[in-house]
Amino acid sequence: MRLEEWQRTGQAVVVKSGLHRTVYRVQLGCGEVYVKHCPLHDLRAQVRQKLRPSKARTEAELANRLIELGIPTITPLAVGETAAGESCLVTAALSNAATLKDFVEAGRSGIATRFELARGLAELLAAMHDAGVGHGDLHAGNILVTMEAASLHFHLIDLHAVRLGSPLDWPASRDNLVLLNRWFVQRSTRADRLRFWKQYLRYRRRLGVRNPDCHKLARELERRTWASCLAFWRKRDGRCTGENRYFYRAAGGRCQAHAVRGVPLAVVQDLLRDPDEPFAKPIRMLKHSRSSTVAEIELLIDGRLRRCIWKRFAVTKWSDPLVHLIRSTPGLRSWVGGHRLLECGMPTPRPLVVLQRFRHGLPHECYLLTEVLADAVDLHSFWVSLATPTERRELVERAARLIRDLHRRGLAHRDLKAANVLVGADGELSLIDLVGLERSSSLSKKQRVRNLARLHASFHDDPRLSKADKLRFLRVYLSWGLFGKEGWKAWWQAIAEATARKINRNRRRGRPLT
Repeated sequence: MRLEEWQRTGQAVVVKSGLHRTVYRVQLGCGEVYVKHCPLHDLRAQVRQKLRPSKARTEAELANRLIELGIPTITPLAVGETAAGESCLVTAALSNAATLKDFVEAGRSGIATRFELARGLAELLAAMHDAGVGHGDLHAGNILVTMEAASLHFHLIDLHAVRLGSPLDWPASRDNLVLLNRWFVQRSTRADRLRFWKQYLRYRRRLGVRNPDCHKLARELERRTWASCLAFWRKRDGRCTGENRYFYRAAGGRCQAHAVRGVPLAVVQDLLRDPDEPFAKPIRMLKHSRSSTVAEIELLIDGRLRRCIWKRFAVTKWSDPLVHLIRSTPGLRSWVGGHRLLECGMPTPRPLVVLQRFRHGLPHECYLLTEVLADAVDLHSFWVSLATPTERRELVERAARLIRDLHRRGLAHRDLKAANVLVGADGELSLIDLVGLERSSSLSKKQRVRNLARLHASFHDDPRLSKADKLRFLRVYLSWGLFGKEGWKAWWQAIAEATARKINRNRRRGRPLT
């Protein structure tokens, strides 16, 4: 394999890269091929190599077996192995191919395409399950889509997690469908998912599902998908504080930092040397108070100058450093909260760097660098600027969907005020100031009411917010069209009482409502 030579001449381009494998797209005289290089990156991989065939050989054999079973997949051309145990798999390239993830996210989602997507994907999954093929890593990145004329064709790739056996029964089929649905449940409508489900049952007649059971099993699939999503997101909570292909650590002087891979190490080292220097010459100062300082600055990120928000969380009490030995600092909580939201598809400015300063071995000031939302204003300011009832109605419904989606993902924001919801230039709502973001396996009604009351209190003296607007918000939040409107009066009363308590508490303490 002349990979180094091909890279020098520009014939080989890295498509995917990781510790366990690197995938290249190579342009040769005979056409385009893909080369997957599998190194022995750790002790586990070395031990595995002693006990099993190489990864490249295993994937090639699985591909040939799938082709025999009539399952569309990659076409292996060659397998290469070294004496040291590394291996390469060469496969033929498919013309006009894209991963299902890229295909959907590219916006090619017209009604005819969505129908064809549901039909073709259902046909592939049904054929797999009838043939006894289960894929333990079935997500939208492991399915290729090709378009010929007006038809979509689907191909299974990344076959290391494929298991062959007898035709899958309902529990095994359901668990495989849940893996794929975890991605689609955030990016498709219920109608699209139901369309896929009916097509899947149509192609899987031998599963023996009767028509009355169709919707019952669909509801079970949705329930298990959300449970699987919540467990998956909880498992990935600590990823942003580790060292992996997405994040890295750095240290210097009396400071430690976590950063996303797109931020150059040189930029992080400059911040480590003097975290307060960016406040000396900011583009503009956004806030300067006893508890925090916020400035808009410009840094070289991802190869270009970009505007960012640099925030300092100050130490306001002598006991704060001692408390931070037990509980994470506000900056670190914001860092974890931001990536927690992004992981589950919720809008928020991406945190880029978090930096913790230590003094005498105790955590003191913390600093957070995030992306900036261009031309964004807070929710209340945007609400005041709207001129027509139609615009206000649309904003109320968007806000209700945002909070509903937040709570459905098991997340609560203890400081969910209007100032912490930004409206971007495109009208999308984003959550900021995530120190109070909490995860719960099952949010209680009390937690949800407290969140809604905090947001409601931000508008308590605004005459533009009518009772009809509040009812419209509650209708969307409670999904009346799906679950009915039973119990909405109890929610209304609970939110009103919690709002009154919040307003009275702030008045007693002499704190204004923001």
